[in-house]
Amino acid sequence: MWYTHEKYNRVVNDTNLELLDLKGELESKQAKITLAKFLRANLGFTVELISGIKLAPYQEVTLKGFFNRNFNMCVWGRGCGKTFIASIYCFLQCIFEPNTKILVAGPTFRTARFIFQNLEKIVETKGAELLAQAFGAKSKRNDQFEWRINGGSVTAIPLSGEKIRGFRANILVLDEYLLLPEETIKTVLMPFLVAPQDMAERIRVREIEDSLIKAGKMGEKDRMVFENKSKMIALSSASYSFENLYKTYKEWMGNIYSDDIQDSKYFISQMGYESIPTDMIDETIIEEAQAGGASTSSFQREYCAQFTDGSDSYFSAKKMYECTVPDGEAPHSRIAGSPDKEYILAIDPSFSNSPSSDYFAMSILELDETSYTLVHSYAVAGGNLKDHIKYLFYVYKNFNIKLIIIDNAGYQFIDGANESELFREAKLKIKFFDFNTEKEGVDYEKELRSVKRQYNPKDNVVCFRQIFSSDFLRNANEYLQSCIDHKKIFFASRTSAFGSFFSRATSLKIPINLTPFNDIGELIETQDDLIYQTKKQCALIEVKSTAKGTQTFDLPQHLRRSNSANRARRDNYTTLMLGNWAVKAYNDLRDVKVEKANFTFVPRMIN
Repeated sequence: MWYTHEKYNRVVNDTNLELLDLKGELESKQAKITLAKFLRANLGFTVELISGIKLAPYQEVTLKGFFNRNFNMCVWGRGCGKTFIASIYCFLQCIFEPNTKILVAGPTFRTARFIFQNLEKIVETKGAELLAQAFGAKSKRNDQFEWRINGGSVTAIPLSGEKIRGFRANILVLDEYLLLPEETIKTVLMPFLVAPQDMAERIRVREIEDSLIKAGKMGEKDRMVFENKSKMIALSSASYSFENLYKTYKEWMGNIYSDDIQDSKYFISQMGYESIPTDMIDETIIEEAQAGGASTSSFQREYCAQFTDGSDSYFSAKKMYECTVPDGEAPHSRIAGSPDKEYILAIDPSFSNSPSSDYFAMSILELDETSYTLVHSYAVAGGNLKDHIKYLFYVYKNFNIKLIIIDNAGYQFIDGANESELFREAKLKIKFFDFNTEKEGVDYEKELRSVKRQYNPKDNVVCFRQIFSSDFLRNANEYLQSCIDHKKIFFASRTSAFGSFFSRATSLKIPINLTPFNDIGELIETQDDLIYQTKKQCALIEVKSTAKGTQTFDLPQHLRRSNSANRARRDNYTTLMLGNWAVKAYNDLRDVKVEKANFTFVPRMIN
């Protein structure tokens, strides 16, 4: 259903009918103008003519919305083509409006690059020869992609630090809007839309008008009215109702219905998979996703474009949001530990090199006096064991790790790391101690005293293996849920969302060669994203009971069945659960007192 508020209703001239009235031959200039009007009025035909792509009716309507409104939002389900329609709009806008500067941004540079790369793919396909001729020089750097077209440009950048403040653009295309920091949107992005693109031309016209009014040749009412051509396009799947995307959605929806908002124009498109032609989406994927129930909150958000409150999962998404440190406040995500802080490292290894395998995951928790915060994560599917060892070396040398907890099978990884050339050259050997964290009462007190005699951070005796028994899984998950409910555990704020945090982090000397990233900026962005993804994984966890009363904590069945490289995973949730349990064990270990012996046996000679 499409709805237009009455304040947007206006008489629209039918360009095609006007062109039918043309008779005889046209001069060259008039022919060019006429062709431009025709192409602008028939966007579907234009796209097919210059790129060979045939648009669906809903895509053409969406493009018209983008062209005619200042603030545009597409809340579309997965597979509906948000990135594709944004790429089409980028080249159309630059063709019809010369000197247009489009800035494509997202929470990570990888997100921004995706739209840019989609545009490249369109331009390079067969049938797009006319479109390719419109583009000029192209440059790619680690932190910026730019492609010049018709006197303007399409530029993809990351939204991190102060860098974006130095750019100028009149069109903002923001992908994954739900992940963008609210403060960045308000203080950095929105000001882009204040300054018009043709400022110099406007000043010149106003000066001429002033002189004509002074000479009495025109009145104030005759001044030229300049149209606001600045635009923001927000692309996203649906979010939880407590997040900023929903807040912005409701605000823009209110502005559409409000009679007080006249100058700025708004367009919102909310489409689930059922809204698009059936031949444009893979039905098998939908059937697979529906296997877990079409009414589940994840399916409603991801595929039906419906906002949900997030209170129906075992780990409440809303409570995890409330446990997230606000952007601009510390602690933020870390790429190196603070010297005055202690850290807990949790590892859930995966030894498969298949890209569809589980993540090799790590989580690092920063300890405070009364709470602790997830500040660093690692998640790689199908990576090389040597690369995982490099990353372990990096975090162990750059964080003050006081305790390591690892899946019981992970001793092979630690042993392999100790035997690696990297660890041997550094004369570093991580050692194990035995710790049964499942004991209770008096037995647990005895276990703590025994462990404290073994535990020795100065000699790197800091690692213990955790067996994943059914009792442990139940206790550890219940404890994590309790810590979230009572706000003992927190999730770090985004470093990239606050200029001073980002500048400080980028000035650190990080051995980037030990990580899978190209530069520090990408490492920071990935940390911000992984902390968010950890919460998302937790929100997907379901608890079920078997006939024997054993509880299982896992992803919904329909998600577990997927074998794709982009399938949903839960390994960062696992390391969070492990790390949370290890914090409890570490605090217990610090509190227990081991009595020192006041006397020893002294041998005596008996005659």
